[in-house]
Amino acid sequence: MERIVETADGRFDTRLTGTGNVTFILDHGMMSSHHQWGWLRGELLKLGRVFEYSRLGYGKSSRGKTKRLFTRQADELERVLDLLGMSGPFVLIGHSLGAYISLELGRRRPDETVGIVLLDPSHPEVDAELPNWYERTQEEWNRFLYVLSHVRPLAWLIPDNLGARMFTSLPQADRVPMWRNMARKNHWRGTLDEWQTVEANNQHVLQLVSHVTPPILVLSASDWAGGMPEKWLHPQLTKRINAAHERFAESLPDATFHVIPNTNHYTIAGFSKDAAETVVHLIQTSFFD
Repeated sequence: MERIVETADGRFDTRLTGTGNVTFILDHGMMSSHHQWGWLRGELLKLGRVFEYSRLGYGKSSRGKTKRLFTRQADELERVLDLLGMSGPFVLIGHSLGAYISLELGRRRPDETVGIVLLDPSHPEVDAELPNWYERTQEEWNRFLYVLSHVRPLAWLIPDNLGARMFTSLPQADRVPMWRNMARKNHWRGTLDEWQTVEANNQHVLQLVSHVTPPILVLSASDWAGGMPEKWLHPQLTKRINAAHERFAESLPDATFHVIPNTNHYTIAGFSKDAAETVVHLIQTSFFD
């Protein structure tokens, strides 16, 4: 069920589907929205309920009123869950930057958290492996789209049928909604707001990890390129990022590390049916069997 949830923090675009005793709480990556989950949502529905939402600043959700620190975003998520009357058991799933929010919620609610899944998560050591130009290019591209969307709305420039072609790896039902969310001008303001807190979030997460007690799966993509074409990046980058993710797992009290074959930064988190099946199999064997 799609629902707009009004809170003191702002307006949240949410969706709750499925039935079962466990609820999967999904937190998307930067520059995305809750429609990214596509194939992974479908596989998770075989195990329980799935709750998705777009963070403040993205898609149909309103802009955040405070600095986009992940601890504040976890505050906002908790208020949404409370308004909806949702309680555990939870499995918390965070992709990229969303991993920080999943970790923080799991730290706060250990008795309600069956497990936490980090899909190609952000981490200071991962950022340290990236070329100096990478994040600057990503942020400036975000800035260009933000300016462009104010001069000429992207939805006006590009019709739905063309915009949806960028997301053909998602299930059919998610392609147009994903495009429409990204075509909103406030979406790119939301990404810029999050770029401004990347360094602060990276530093704060290091103080958090030793206090997260639920079991965790750290899952790393086999072919990492972020939002850039693979050929632009050094061929050894994936190996270094996989190693950084493995060290991240080792720094957590109770974590297991896996590389998911035939995935990149996006297909690991909803854009691939095969990857979704692999991820859900690991979730089932790790937390339920």
